[in-house]
Amino acid sequence: MFHYQFLTTHRSDEHFWVNLLDKPKQNTWFGFAFERVVMAHVPQIKQALGIAGMHTEYYSWRSKTSEPKAQVDLLIERADKVINLCEIKYSDAQYIITKDEDMRYRNRVAAFRYETGTRCAIHSTFITTYGLTPNAYANNVLHQVTMDDLFVKN
Repeated sequence: MFHYQFLTTHRSDEHFWVNLLDKPKQNTWFGFAFERVVMAHVPQIKQALGIAGMHTEYYSWRSKTSEPKAQVDLLIERADKVINLCEIKYSDAQYIITKDEDMRYRNRVAAFRYETGTRCAIHSTFITTYGLTPNAYANNVLHQVTMDDLFVKN
C-alpha cells in the first residue's frame, strides 16, 4: 500500500518521502499504518489487558446519528460484559491527551452507549506507540497498551 500510495505516484521525485517529513500527509500515513499494525495484533492486546483466555469479539464502530460523527477505532467486547473502547494513536513520543481530546473521547463513549444501548461496563483504553504522557486527562484512562506490547509472543 505504501508503495502504491507514495512511490509509484511520485517516481520522478526520488526525495519525495524525505520532503514529506513532519507534513500532514506523512503523519496521516503513520497513523493509518499504526492502526493496521494494531488490528493485526489483537491477541497481544488481549494479553496486555489480562484477558488473553477470555472469549471476545472485536470490531470498529461508526456512529450513524451523532453530531459531530463519532468513530471508535477498536472495540473489544468481552464475555464478562465489559467493552474495551480503544483509541489508537500514533505519535513519535508519548501521546498527550489534551482537554479537547478528552472531550472528544467522552463524546464517542456517550454516542456509543446511546446508539447501541449497551449495558456493559466500558473501559477506556488507549493504544499508542510509546504510552501516554501523565496528566489529569491521562488519569481517566483505565488501560494503556504500547507498541512494545504488540510484539510480545503469546
